[in-house]
Amino acid sequence: MAQSRSGKKPLVFILIGVIIVLLVAGAIWLKGYYDERYALDENYYTVVPLDYKISTYDALDSEGNVRGLKSTYLLTGYSADGIKKELEFDVLVDMHELYPPGTFIKVSVSKQGVIGKEALAESDVPATARAKLSESFSPSTAPTLEAYAQERTSQLSAQNTPSLNVTCEERESVLVYTYTYNKGARELAAKDAAYLEPVYRAQFRTDQGVLPELSAIMLEVKLDDGTVLYFKSFDQRIAFGYELN
Repeated sequence: MAQSRSGKKPLVFILIGVIIVLLVAGAIWLKGYYDERYALDENYYTVVPLDYKISTYDALDSEGNVRGLKSTYLLTGYSADGIKKELEFDVLVDMHELYPPGTFIKVSVSKQGVIGKEALAESDVPATARAKLSESFSPSTAPTLEAYAQERTSQLSAQNTPSLNVTCEERESVLVYTYTYNKGARELAAKDAAYLEPVYRAQFRTDQGVLPELSAIMLEVKLDDGTVLYFKSFDQRIAFGYELN
């Protein structure tokens, strides 16, 4: 009986050893997968060329159902050390403002693809990358406020529905974004106004990156009978979190 028990002990140790080896191998594989897919490998800096044509198309889920609109950007970027990389990423129109021509973007990349992106001012782009991008963007070729407003209206038209019209226009050197809802969509308009405020805090920085002379943008949410539900101006203090009374 004692010999039988002693004979089983090596088998138990072997099984424990196999389990430990499998657990360690699994942990190593998971870490490798995570590092390949999600860990930051490099940040690249790019700019949307002034003649870049932005188009939108249906965004589909895994079952082929339409879940909104998206736009795919194909841009050339450079690391802080000047290393060139071709970048491709999507922007969902319902979740994020499209990047208009002239926008500088920091794109975070893992070994397998893009894991993050954000608009930033030209002055925040590292000097070497900014020099590499200089051929794509020059302040001397920046659009006028009026031309930029027309371009933004064209981009925002993707959000238009029978109950909503979105426009951007230049008024006395300020960009005014107007969301006009029909009278029957008053509740939706009030709800959207709360959602749009943080979006346009960030939008001011994007617009100013293209138009350095821009002092402020305004967001207006109203009904088609002229009733204004929300109106706010965003300038540098507000956009960067220094709203003062």
